[in-house]
Amino acid sequence: MGVDLSKSDPQTDPLIGRTLDGRYEVLGRLGEGGVGVVYRGRQTHLGRFVAIKVLHQDAAGIPEWRRRFEREAKALSALAHPNVVPVTDFGIDGGVPFLVMELLQGKTLGELIKEAPGPLPLARTLDIVRQTLRGLAFAHGKGIVHRDLKPANVFLQELPDQADHVRLLDFGMAKFLEGSSSHTVPENLTRAGVVFGTPAYMSPEQVKAGSVDARSDVYTAGILLFELLTGRRPFVADSYEGYLGAHLTQPVPSLAKLRPKVPAARLFQTLIGRAMAKKPAERFEDAGAMLTGLEAVSAKRQVAIAIGRSAGARGQPTPEARGASPSGARWGRRSLIVVVLAGGIGAAATYLRHDRATVETAALPAEPPPRQAPWPSPSPPPPTAASTAAATSELPRPQPSKPAPPKPSVETQARAEDEAPSEQAAPSAQPEQPEQLAKERKPRSGARNPWKAPVPRALRPIRDRVNHGAQVSQRALRPVYEFAHANPGDPRPWLLLGHAYAQHDWLSDSVDRYVRAHSVDSTCRGDPQMLADLLKAAAHPVASRAAARAIRDIYGPEALPAVDKTMKSSAGDHEATARLIRLRESLPH
Repeated sequence: MGVDLSKSDPQTDPLIGRTLDGRYEVLGRLGEGGVGVVYRGRQTHLGRFVAIKVLHQDAAGIPEWRRRFEREAKALSALAHPNVVPVTDFGIDGGVPFLVMELLQGKTLGELIKEAPGPLPLARTLDIVRQTLRGLAFAHGKGIVHRDLKPANVFLQELPDQADHVRLLDFGMAKFLEGSSSHTVPENLTRAGVVFGTPAYMSPEQVKAGSVDARSDVYTAGILLFELLTGRRPFVADSYEGYLGAHLTQPVPSLAKLRPKVPAARLFQTLIGRAMAKKPAERFEDAGAMLTGLEAVSAKRQVAIAIGRSAGARGQPTPEARGASPSGARWGRRSLIVVVLAGGIGAAATYLRHDRATVETAALPAEPPPRQAPWPSPSPPPPTAASTAAATSELPRPQPSKPAPPKPSVETQARAEDEAPSEQAAPSAQPEQPEQLAKERKPRSGARNPWKAPVPRALRPIRDRVNHGAQVSQRALRPVYEFAHANPGDPRPWLLLGHAYAQHDWLSDSVDRYVRAHSVDSTCRGDPQMLADLLKAAAHPVASRAAARAIRDIYGPEALPAVDKTMKSSAGDHEATARLIRLRESLPH
């Protein structure tokens, strides 16, 4: 017989002091919800503290439900990603079904919202939402949907590399109880708003008890982004039925009216509007597609700020002062270089690619002093104006003065890299000389293998394990993060993290770490594993967009031979080959 925990007093909880399956001692309650109760526990044979989630047992005695529980628990156990709290063990002890997870230290996003009422700073909001979408994208790539995304299920840890490290909780928990032959469980949980979602964060298809897929999580992610940007939920109601009706009929409120000072409010409004479309077919197809749309908006905002600062520094009117949007203004190459320095080549390329903004021909400014690498190796030649031109050769060429084309939607932005071939450079105001074109398209110089230098002692153990193909846990990688922050000029810790994450198939995170390494020292692209891992990500359905951008920005035409080789090895996977073909077409030849 199972134990009914829904009415038990925490002080007299019958599970406290009990050892489940002879391995997990239950020490005390941490919290409870509609799906079950979470306890603080101890793994007896290791002495390790864990979190134990005990699910409702109403259906635990039904063979059909037990099989479903075991099947779903095994699927969740394979969900290993830095932004997801995975299930490490599970079982049913005397009618008590339980899941074992990592015990986290920190607070939920819901607690943060209560502590700091009002909107969060924009940079913090975007960081939290990006990580949330990465965790969702990884799960969607595995065919797993969260189904109950809300601030209470977004946990924030403080780690050495970031203050708000997102870990998603309760992935797929509600699915355990859907479809059970016991009518008691669904009825009780429906009243609690759990099986089909939490009322304030439900998708329209959940409201109508329809089929749920990745686009339901996208809808809820749009609600979270809106709430963090404005300090309030998009729909406010005083009853369960009121929330359901709002999700089905009410339009998304105006960000510009609620937060008139939010930069790029119109762009964020378009992004959220698509994520929260009433019809699933009109939303982003999954969290990875929404993440691409968010990055496009963020890049355009960063570039607009950089251009505005550049104009102000030169005494020129900003785009807003001219009554024009940044995308419609024509700026000289001097401003473009400011953009590159402020947001990186990737930001400028994304902005120009999605906006099709034109730039006037102008002399390049004097180059900044070359960055010196902190690790010993032959120094690369100092950059020149020609090398800067080569580094930005993938950016669209200047166009003759003409009216700016219509601004594309966020939908176009989100799909641009997957659906459209690479844009051909428009003819410049003055024709380029053949010698100049040849010089711009030469392979970039200065690449070197940073591991030829003596490896710091703090990195050696992890590097040896990674080189031997061992998968390294997130906890074991903490010394690498600490070394990275103590040595900001050394790209090797970020390269090592990129290697380790690629071995876990955390490909989006691997790409992010490689981009960080390149931002520290661009010559580190000589790392022997970096391009191979980026190409692995470029063939992946979720990480392909970010990986393709990184390959274009970091390697350019240097990557062509490796792309061709990877295409041959992936000939049996038609979708992966198609992604690599699009990448190849986008690279300058």
